[in-house]
Parts: sequence; structure tokens; C-alpha cells
Amino acid sequence: MTPNTKGYLKIDGYHRYYEKYGKPSDKTPILILHGGPGAAHYYLLGLALLSSRGRQVIFYDQLGCGQSDMPNDYSLWTIQTFIDELKALREQLGLKNIHLYGHSWGGMLAIEYMLTKPAGVMSAIFASSMIDMQLY
Repeated sequence: MTPNTKGYLKIDGYHRYYEKYGKPSDKTPILILHGGPGAAHYYLLGLALLSSRGRQVIFYDQLGCGQSDMPNDYSLWTIQTFIDELKALREQLGLKNIHLYGHSWGGMLAIEYMLTKPAGVMSAIFASSMIDMQLY
């Protein structure tokens, strides 16, 4: 599949790569959070097939991953950086309402993000994610 839209967003001085599959519709889009940290969105591209059913699917590479900028500033590698990144990404892409899909580390990020009580998250899907470090 080929993305309908792709590009870069500038967030806190660094570029984040994103791809959108499908067009906006009356169905709530799904935003995909990849694993890692350090991986990119590519291994989850099979989920783009959901766009064939009229639902827009959005992928992005988190800071330090894939086609996004890879700064050497170690102070950036905090959960808060990635929560802020996700908030800014939603704002810049106009994603008022979403379904959130997090795989592995992306699921852990989704949990941390959900703890901030963001508006407009209709559902959250945690795929192969560690939910509790002590249980792990």
C-alpha cells in the first residue's frame, strides 16, 4: 500500500516522520504507536489495510527512530518527551478523536499517555505490551 499523505512535523525543534493511509471519513482514525524504543513503524504497516474499510490509519516514527530526527541529547530520552510528542502530533495533524494502538513499547507509551487523561481517545489497544514492570 502507498500512503495518501506523508511528511514531517516539527515538534520541539526536531522532525517527526508520519504517514497517513486512507482519507478522513466518519470513522474515527487509528493512530499507531510502534515498539522499540529504537524501532520504526515499518513492521506494523500491515495495519494500513484497515484503511480499505474506510478508516484512516496514521503511523509515525518517534524521536530517534526510523525517518525521524536522531538527536544526541540524552536528556530527551524520557517518557515525558514521548507523551509531549504524541500530544503535539495529534494537535498538528488535527486528530481530535482517535483510536490508539500501541505495540510493545508503544503500548507502554499509550498507557502513560492515557494516564494524562487526554480528550478524544475513543479506545486504546495494547498489543504485546508490558503492563506492569513488577509483574514482569
